[in-house]
Amino acid sequence: MCFRYSNLLYPEGITRVKLRQLKNFLVIAETGSLMKAALHLGVAQPALSRDLRQLEEELATRLFHRDGRGVSLTRDGAAFQAAIAPHIAGLDAAKHALVGRRPGYAGSIRLAWTGTISIPLATPIISAFTQRFPEVELHARGGSSLHIAEWVARDEIDIGIFNSERPATGALVETLTRAPLFHVARADGPVPPTITFAEAAAGPLFVHSRQNALGRIVEACAREHDIPLKIYAEVDDFLAVRPMIEEGRAAAIVPRSLLSGDAPTRLAVRRVTDPDLTLYFHLAVSKVKRSRPAVLSLADVIRSAVADATQAGQFDGELRN
Repeated sequence: MCFRYSNLLYPEGITRVKLRQLKNFLVIAETGSLMKAALHLGVAQPALSRDLRQLEEELATRLFHRDGRGVSLTRDGAAFQAAIAPHIAGLDAAKHALVGRRPGYAGSIRLAWTGTISIPLATPIISAFTQRFPEVELHARGGSSLHIAEWVARDEIDIGIFNSERPATGALVETLTRAPLFHVARADGPVPPTITFAEAAAGPLFVHSRQNALGRIVEACAREHDIPLKIYAEVDDFLAVRPMIEEGRAAAIVPRSLLSGDAPTRLAVRRVTDPDLTLYFHLAVSKVKRSRPAVLSLADVIRSAVADATQAGQFDGELRN
């Protein structure tokens, strides 16, 4: 077929195409790889592939050749890129110029998060926000769930993402998602998909402190069911002890989000049952800064990133209703 890119100039030519899809197409064309484009954009690769498929369906043509090394533009794809690139660049320039003059879209934002969020989602959250608001300085730091909740309450940070053993209550904190907990140990061969809490507690275990929701969940479960814990060490930083887990010194009970990007053969991951253990992911915004447009926009970016990760299976959890 002969692709007529002049349709781009008329609404009836591409009635369902979104600006996001056009921008995604340009990044894919520039990087020559869906994986690299997803990392650059800070989105999940399945969502990016879905956007590209919908764009090709709307335009009724293939935009890329696909092979094991990546993607390359078809003849229609090259014509499409040449037609839209100047217009997208102009729109971005106009937006940045306008947004930069708006009150609330400059200055800095203070964000704090636990490792259960920062490990899998730092790239998509930071990339999406800084691309949308390049004039705003984003300052992110880690902390325990207990400390982050206190920092938000004292207005020491603008937005906090932290964990709890129970759903959020009140108007200032919202539950983003909830996730089951898993027993993580060295992979010594095939293992069943689940392990009882009593079996997991027989350890040895790396456990988190009570300042961390993971530590409180494990301790409360052991106390409630009168199950002794065999503790190897108390350490809040999972990444610091992961090499020792891979060596077989001890195991840990954590959400799957902390295993983001791990090769499946290096660790044995089993869901903890009898009873099931659940971790809640919360978002809190400083009461003082709740009216700032940039703060509200960052909160929206975080919600979208968590939703994408949950739907992609990185959290292996359930979104809030």
